[in-house]
Amino acid sequence: MGDQKISPLSGESKTRFLQHLLGDIDALEQMIADGIIESGVTRIGAEQEFCLVGNDTHPAMSGPAILETIDDPHFTTELARWNLEINLDPQDTGPGCLQRMDAQLRQLLSIASQKAQAFDCDVVLTGILPTIRKSDLEFENITPQPRYRILADILKEIRGEDFTLHIEGVDEVDLKHDSILFEACNTSFQIHLQVDPDEFADRYNWAQVLAGPILAAAVNSPTLLGKELWRETRIGLFRQSIETRHAGNYIREQQPRVSFGQDWLRSSAAEIFKNDVSLYRLIVGAELDADNSMDVLARGEIPKLRAMNLHNGTLYKWNRACYGVGNGKPHLRIENRYIPAGPTPHDEMANAAFWIGLMQSMPEHCRGKWNEHFYFQEVRANFLKAARSGLANEFRWFGKSLDAVALILDSLLPMAEQGLESLGIPQTEYQTYLNTIEQRVRKRQTGAQWMIDALRSLRSKFSVHESIVIITEHIREHCLGDCPVHDWESPKASVLAQIPNCYDRVESVMVTNLITVREDDLVEFADRLMKWNAFHHLPVECANDELSGIISATDIERLKNSGSATPDSLVTQCMTTDLITVTPNSSLDEAQQLMQQNNIRSLPVVQNKQVVGIITANDILRLQEKLKCE
Repeated sequence: MGDQKISPLSGESKTRFLQHLLGDIDALEQMIADGIIESGVTRIGAEQEFCLVGNDTHPAMSGPAILETIDDPHFTTELARWNLEINLDPQDTGPGCLQRMDAQLRQLLSIASQKAQAFDCDVVLTGILPTIRKSDLEFENITPQPRYRILADILKEIRGEDFTLHIEGVDEVDLKHDSILFEACNTSFQIHLQVDPDEFADRYNWAQVLAGPILAAAVNSPTLLGKELWRETRIGLFRQSIETRHAGNYIREQQPRVSFGQDWLRSSAAEIFKNDVSLYRLIVGAELDADNSMDVLARGEIPKLRAMNLHNGTLYKWNRACYGVGNGKPHLRIENRYIPAGPTPHDEMANAAFWIGLMQSMPEHCRGKWNEHFYFQEVRANFLKAARSGLANEFRWFGKSLDAVALILDSLLPMAEQGLESLGIPQTEYQTYLNTIEQRVRKRQTGAQWMIDALRSLRSKFSVHESIVIITEHIREHCLGDCPVHDWESPKASVLAQIPNCYDRVESVMVTNLITVREDDLVEFADRLMKWNAFHHLPVECANDELSGIISATDIERLKNSGSATPDSLVTQCMTTDLITVTPNSSLDEAQQLMQQNNIRSLPVVQNKQVVGIITANDILRLQEKLKCE
């Protein structure tokens, strides 16, 4: 949503906005009917979102400051302080268009990297930054621009309760959060394709058909908060991060604001915008010109359709219809929003060339007859399967079940080649990109698969925290290089010793796989748990899951020695309630000092009154010994 000056909608402002919105849709339909929308021209473009990381590989909150030092209108803010965005210039298709886009992308990323280094941080291209921590997602880290805060407040008000996030893959993330910053975990490479208005419906439907197989070849976001989830976790995360529907309204069908879609497009681009106004609540407005778009059109001028675009910008379709005006001419575009950022500019350009070529190779016999060749639910299912499992899928394709790798290698790559040739792009220009797709698919080494293989290998010797730091440092070192991800080797663990402040917080060392007891559990039960698991302490939780105490082997021994222990003795009779705790953001030095000053060997790690981990003197000692060895 690029409009900077937005406001909540109510009363007179809502009435005025609705009047403009209806006028915008009428004007769009009129322009399509009168042939005013530009046709006969195919242009491509892209938006590059990227992360900023500090020398410790964690998110660097320097985005707004870095942006101030970059005197270039191609750059703009993103939702979080650790993200920025680059808008590439549109390119007319033909010889050199991919090379020009590639060159500009690399040039602007190089500028970003150079400017970032002055702030002791650097650029990373990845769908979800592996080292993002829950603490990075606090509201204070939102980019300080009114439009982001207004949007956050409105979505929270509509939701009326905390947002929930539940994604299950190999691991599972299940939590509540009160800000929309989880959306900012997602970074993408959004590709734009200008489409003739009389072909828009068919091209859009074809874009939907292609989404599953193309995503399968491009997945690059397999982790979140140290958990191995989907091959493209962004798909599940983005939808849930700004979910405004209520779980209780299961009977009434309501569409999420992040959506693949529900059916085929049947007539024109205007149909999408009409459906979106019909199905989705208007949530933001803006100061609008006095003239209605139909009045502007009647004067022979081209309207910007700002109200329609503003509403469209609050909806996040994975294939999004866009209206714009360039060089005084209105046009329609399809924006591909599901391709993740990274892992390298070359990989991104390969994904773009693959999609653009395929979009140009739409089968003629499908025009106006999509429901005869595909069930829409199968197309949607293909997309979700790709997000979950990448290339390890069978897709439904023209009524048959085909292996993802075979479909891409045998059918889609030749189609993409034909499409790029039809756009006048020479083979010498596009072949390197399609070869990259071929090798990535043939080797089955997408960005996601590389990361998963690396994580599983590292976890045999290192903690989750250490593993994702090593992986992120490898991505940072290679993301602006020329080696595509299918040729990446396993990351080198030796980089761990070179990363400053790698273990600066308690959360980097604490144990989170906890065993706890309740206040009303038997002391004998707590005693057995400690002996079975070789623990000396156990956190005690009360009925509302808040931490209420600690029980130790010493506490139990003291109870037994007092002569008051019985088979019915409860944990609450001997637990320690005068607690000393730390938070995940506490420094390791602070934790160590607290243990030394109070002559204790462990500390519960508490957030929002709930125990989220435990750190012991032995944990810190083992870390110190490891650092000495390195």
